[in-house]
Amino acid sequence: MKINTTQNSRTIPTRMKITEAILDKLEEKEFNKISVTEVIRKAGVSRMSFYRYYENLYDALCDYLNIIVNGYMIEGGEIDDPGVYMQLDHIEFSLNYFDRYVRYFITLNRHGLYAILMDAVNEYMMANIFPQKQLHMYELYAYAGALLNSFLKWEEDGKKESAHNVALMIYRLFNHKEVI
Repeated sequence: MKINTTQNSRTIPTRMKITEAILDKLEEKEFNKISVTEVIRKAGVSRMSFYRYYENLYDALCDYLNIIVNGYMIEGGEIDDPGVYMQLDHIEFSLNYFDRYVRYFITLNRHGLYAILMDAVNEYMMANIFPQKQLHMYELYAYAGALLNSFLKWEEDGKKESAHNVALMIYRLFNHKEVI
């Protein structure tokens, strides 16, 4: 897998265009039927640009999530304080932040590409939270799965509950405290 993990602000728009083109194509056909040629035409980028960043379309989808997660860490304050991740207001922030990219999450899930999402969330937790916290890795995996699955179900159900109420349910699962 070749993923450009640099967050060079000049490369991000091109990389995001590529993934947006893949998402557009996923509205028309299955993932394994999409070609790089179709994607680069749709994205308006050269074949050379595509292969500068990726070996295949799967890598582009993974990279897009890297871009999303890097923004999440910056906006959510996790770069400065990894301990915020299990706080109620941060869980609510997480739901609202990922809602900005709902098309990406729902499309991947609908096309059986859930593993991209779960692998990235697990990897994020192990790389950024596990080293700083005194939690067992299974607690982090459980939390990551709960957050991702709750987010996906909340979106699929049309966000009938508020982000705060969903966050509160997740918070109570992992903090065993009553919140007033």
